[in-house]
Amino acid sequence: MVLGLVVLLLAGCAVYPTRDAVVDFVRFETLAVDERVRYEPGGQAYATLVAELLPAAIAQVEAAHYQPFAGPVIVYVCATSNCFDQRVPGAVRFTAAVIHENRVLLAPRLFESEPRRLYPVLVHELSHLHLGQRLGHYTMRVPVWFHEGLASLAAASGGADLVTEDDARRAIAREQYFLPDAAHDETRRKYADQWHLKISMLYRQSMMLLADWRSASEERFRALLVSLQQRVPFDEAVNAAFGTNALELARRFFDGIRCEQFECAAPAAAP
Repeated sequence: MVLGLVVLLLAGCAVYPTRDAVVDFVRFETLAVDERVRYEPGGQAYATLVAELLPAAIAQVEAAHYQPFAGPVIVYVCATSNCFDQRVPGAVRFTAAVIHENRVLLAPRLFESEPRRLYPVLVHELSHLHLGQRLGHYTMRVPVWFHEGLASLAAASGGADLVTEDDARRAIAREQYFLPDAAHDETRRKYADQWHLKISMLYRQSMMLLADWRSASEERFRALLVSLQQRVPFDEAVNAAFGTNALELARRFFDGIRCEQFECAAPAAAP
């Protein structure tokens, strides 16, 4: 029971931008009823379940991104932990990943320990795949927070589900939140620890920010996503869609939440 809880607390998705683990996929078999699903021998039952979920998951991602997938959708299903561990460094922390060459890979514990998360996590990973097909695997053209916020938004909080919106709002009230750079730097990635946040908190907060952009104007949000998928630079696309940069939009959003909360206090006066 304790072990299961630990796995649940650590589980999530991972995206590896480089070929850290070059392991062949020759041994994976193609599911007879849906050739888009490949599985490690022994994992046919898991693969069959993925095939049942895949059409709805693809449709959900395409609707969220306002564009069809640019290439084939292939999902690989591991039947054993060793299969997943060989291909995903630090795999004990994750239940799914998108690895080199835009391969979506699912771990067996997603079926065994966390079946309720299978569909939302699958959608989350397919969002990464969708963007990767158009811009390159986990492209540095967009920031990490945007990658994960978009994937969580597409999945209706899938991947961000280990932190609730209330948890995130309380953290924001304590001024514990991320802020985008004033200008996106395409030469480096900023991860959750650079804002002293847990990964799951970054996922939730970034999803909330993008949900706010979409609710403010879906027309503008659609224009942003379409522009990004057409390879318009991130800062240019955000400014064209919303008339300001991501940093200013985030400040407005988080300040609004902070001052709605009981814990909200005026910023300390400068010394």
